[in-house]
Amino acid sequence: MFQDFAKRKFRDYMQLLEFPAGRTTFSRLRDSSIPPFITSFFEFYLPDKNAPINKIDFEEVLNKAIVFNINYIIKPKNTILKFLFGDVETRPVHFIHNRLRYFQFYGYYITQIEDFIHANSLEVVSHEQIEMLLNELNKRIYEEILGRGNEPHRMSLVKLLYYFFHDLGENNPINIKLPKKILSAYFQDKGYMEIKKRVDTFFSEEIFIQEAIELMDPETKKAERPKSETGISDEQIREIISKAKTQLISRSGSDKEVEKILQSEEQLPPEIPEMNIRLIREQESQKPEVEKIRLIIDDEIYSDDLVFASHFSDMAPPAPVNTKDKRKQLIDDLFCEHSYRVKIIRKIFKKSEEEFIGTVNEILDKKTWDEAAGTIEELYRKRKINFYTEEAVKFVDIFQSHFNTEENTIKRNGTHR
Repeated sequence: MFQDFAKRKFRDYMQLLEFPAGRTTFSRLRDSSIPPFITSFFEFYLPDKNAPINKIDFEEVLNKAIVFNINYIIKPKNTILKFLFGDVETRPVHFIHNRLRYFQFYGYYITQIEDFIHANSLEVVSHEQIEMLLNELNKRIYEEILGRGNEPHRMSLVKLLYYFFHDLGENNPINIKLPKKILSAYFQDKGYMEIKKRVDTFFSEEIFIQEAIELMDPETKKAERPKSETGISDEQIREIISKAKTQLISRSGSDKEVEKILQSEEQLPPEIPEMNIRLIREQESQKPEVEKIRLIIDDEIYSDDLVFASHFSDMAPPAPVNTKDKRKQLIDDLFCEHSYRVKIIRKIFKKSEEEFIGTVNEILDKKTWDEAAGTIEELYRKRKINFYTEEAVKFVDIFQSHFNTEENTIKRNGTHR
């Protein structure tokens, strides 16, 4: 089933790009209609984005990108852990940050990992630390989907899964259904064994999205909450941390490209530097106990990446749009990396989506980059934002790239905005 789905998506995406003389470029890929989550994979995977890409190499990376995202959509926790750690217990922080850039969905996981590393000033991160963090986050999500009146949270939890596989079978845009084994694997990955049990015993092999929402409702079938599926005992924590402290990161292990996720064994991309084993040994000996490290979980677990329709340009033929819709689409395109969008809203706009949209519209109304830059500078000074933080720099880069591209287009065409 998944192999056929992956092959079909591969063919669809290949038809959206031309290969003059058997080659293409990353800029052509970026300007094509290929979905942003595929483009982002290429952006972080390619060692040199300015070099031409042979068609055969492009096809190989495209297949990896599709398989990677299929795995991640169905089993986010398992995929994160495999992609970050492979078969080793610990990784340097710079390695973790490089790998996190590949993940374009479920931004609440990625943001929490980054915040966890920052809050604890870590230099080395262990598999067990990230697994504990993801388990804790899944528990919080479970609490949010329980009880009456929480249908929107239950919908948010599964709608990305349904829309990603919207054309897996014969679906219509109103009533989308999935094979129940996909839902079963998804809930098992989160540790929601009671919900998984309801899915496994459902009368039909395919489940509509509304039926999935009802299966997540504990009122549908009286049952106690699972108490320990996502938990881990203190004794297990100490045992794993002790093991981590006595094991060095193996070079052969770190050279493997995420086992089954990318379906190959190959050298890591050249942008990842050689590891200093001696330094890692020193850092590992000073690594704090998991019990003493803070788990930072935001009150607002769900991020904007769950409003994901704009990420799938291949879902349906484009419909006529008005000016307001065009502006919304432009904003979604500019801030398509939702992990950054969430961080920008949280750090610069104090978690206010409304203020973020209002300010972005104000900047986009400017005619030149100089005018836009003045507005951003005034915003940062007024809100006392550090100009050199990651979020502040990213916010500037997005608009500078947009205005420079627009101004170059105007010069070439001799038109006005």
